Amino acid sequence: MMIEQNYKIILVDDEEEIRNRIASKIPKNMGFDIVGYASNGADALDVIEKQKPDVVFTDIRMPFVDGIELSKTIRKEYPTTKIVFISGYDEFIYAKEAIDLDVISYLSKPITAKEVIECLNKVKIQLDEEYQNLFNQEKLDDVYRANLPALIENQFNTLLHLSAISDQDLERFRVFDINLRQGKFIVGIIEIEDILEFLKVEQLRIFLINLLGKAFENYLNLFYFNSGYGLVFIINDYQFNHESIEPLLYSIILKKNEFSPINIQMGISDIFDDFKQFPNYLIQAKKALSYANYLNIGNVIYYKDISTRKTIELQLTKDEINEISYTLKFKSKKDIHQLFEDLSKNHDNNQNYLLNKQYYVINLASIFVEFSHSLHVNLRDFLELDILESLIKYDDLPSMFEFLEDLTLKIRLANIEKSKNQLNVILDKTISYLNTNYMDSSLSMEVVADTLGVSSSYLSMLFKKELDTSFNQFLIKIRMDQARELLKFTHKKISEIASIVGYNDVYYFSYSFKKYTKFSPREYRNDQKT
Repeated sequence: MMIEQNYKIILVDDEEEIRNRIASKIPKNMGFDIVGYASNGADALDVIEKQKPDVVFTDIRMPFVDGIELSKTIRKEYPTTKIVFISGYDEFIYAKEAIDLDVISYLSKPITAKEVIECLNKVKIQLDEEYQNLFNQEKLDDVYRANLPALIENQFNTLLHLSAISDQDLERFRVFDINLRQGKFIVGIIEIEDILEFLKVEQLRIFLINLLGKAFENYLNLFYFNSGYGLVFIINDYQFNHESIEPLLYSIILKKNEFSPINIQMGISDIFDDFKQFPNYLIQAKKALSYANYLNIGNVIYYKDISTRKTIELQLTKDEINEISYTLKFKSKKDIHQLFEDLSKNHDNNQNYLLNKQYYVINLASIFVEFSHSLHVNLRDFLELDILESLIKYDDLPSMFEFLEDLTLKIRLANIEKSKNQLNVILDKTISYLNTNYMDSSLSMEVVADTLGVSSSYLSMLFKKELDTSFNQFLIKIRMDQARELLKFTHKKISEIASIVGYNDVYYFSYSFKKYTKFSPREYRNDQKT
């Protein structure tokens, strides 16, 4: 395949003449564009972040941040970028670093046009190969075949978000050689007990898929996919009824019991013959499953068995809401336990009915949102889903009340701990450490992180999240503020002030000071005197 890709280069060297000389030796028609220049490694990182170059030519010896340090950062943050070292010396001491950093070439000054072209040819071969691998049709076909089951599953999952299915939606399945316009259908959902041992749950899920495949191997089609509701399966055949599939589903339950003690339940819809109605029958399967623990009729619940049952609407009165809210906020742990125990007992007599707990759950969710908000605690810190979704997933009220009791105690504990939040403690310690040690020229985020026993990435996150700045910018502010005070109120030499605030190089101090204040140190001192 023909590559028509132009690759981006930036040139990093503290001598403008060298940068211009290298740029002049890069042929216009070679497939490379120079998109940036930098005179030191610190400025280069800004250019790299903006331009995302494919190739970086960098001098090894530069002020502030040298080529080795720059390359380490590039290799860590932009691993696919190609690096070319430039040097004015026979610096064999850098050979190991060049190998470790996967440097593609090493050019010695004075650099000739021939060397630049040879280097770029070598770089281009690698870049072309990488680019071609992304678009190689044969490889794309292999990837497609390998991911076909996932693609089909994803296509079925998109149906879960549709209230109605169109002809166009059905046609998309034709790409996978799936015809959803023939025969009859039934939708089932298998809910697996939520336990902490993730591996065992996944093993059971795979086991159930195999059981489904064997049980319905003589049917026209069996489709299955994972969803937020559980393992969804769709049986498709020309003629079948509930009586014919019931023994097959029951055999799956029996074999599952031999394989795993983890509980499962199935919700089964009515049979339908137009797949455009899938959303409605998915709701039937979900509804059958949601009443599983109230009906006491086994692990397989058919929508046809619950559709005629009498429904009781559960709802909390205003007085009940106020009483629950008050207990959560102000009463003892014992009172909280008694509250949820009483709520559970109040509904024991309703087991022969279908309980519509929609408003009831909304009431409880609102109580807990207000409760956590009043204590300045984020509910999502304790929940995988939001509070309403967390409550809806509970099929039986006793389990839901047990969950809410535990959640109440966690929120209360979090409120107590909030006053001594570890995040703020570490941030306060960091700021105190910087204010005490800013004069140390070797001070860095890594040094502070090691001292405090945290990772540098965590420390970086704290500054961005809490102070909306970076560690380095905060340290520079401390140093510059101190330098301004010394320039205003002392007669110390600028070189002395540079050393006091942690700069070994007075010229870099002057450069940083002007960048921060818009004045050189001398201009600032004179301005303050005026």
